[in-house]
Amino acid sequence: MSSEKWFNGMWESRGWNQREIDYQWPSPAMPIINIRTGGGRGKKVAVGFIAVGDVAIGVFSIGAVSVGVFSIGAVAISWLLSIGAVAIATYLAGGAVAISSWFAAGAVAIGQLALGAVAIGQTALGVVAIGARAYGLVPIGNHGFGLVPLTVDFLKWIAGWFKTS
Repeated sequence: MSSEKWFNGMWESRGWNQREIDYQWPSPAMPIINIRTGGGRGKKVAVGFIAVGDVAIGVFSIGAVSVGVFSIGAVAISWLLSIGAVAIATYLAGGAVAISSWFAAGAVAIGQLALGAVAIGQTALGVVAIGARAYGLVPIGNHGFGLVPLTVDFLKWIAGWFKTS
C-alpha cells in the first residue's frame, strides 16, 4: 500500500481505512479492554470493562451506541455520566439532548437541575426555562427571574395591581 493511499483513507468515518478492528485484552474469552468496529461491513458489539466500538457495553464505553457506567457516544446511556448527542443518565448527562434524574446540560436539558437552551427541571436555567424555580430569558414556573417572566410570583404581582384594598 502506498503511503499516499494509506494517509488519505486513514481517518474515514467508516473505520481505519475501512478495515475491521477486533482487539481484546488480555484474552477474547474475558476481555478487560475490547475494541471492535465493523469497518463498513455491519455493526460490531464490544463488551468489556473498557469497551470501544460501534455498539459498546462496559463500565467505560465509547461508541456510536454506548451503554455503561460512564458512556460517550452518539447515543449514550449510563448510570453516572453520559456525554453524547443523546445522553441519558441517572446522575450527569451532557449533550445536544440530555436527560438525567439529577443534572443535565445541553441544548435541550431535562433533569432535576437543568442547564440549556431549553431547560426543563425542578431548577432550570436556560433561554427557555421550565420548572418550579426557573431562571432565563423566558422562565416558566412557580418562582424565577427573567426578561419575560411567566411565573406564579409575577402573575400574583400583576394581579395585586388590580385588587382594591
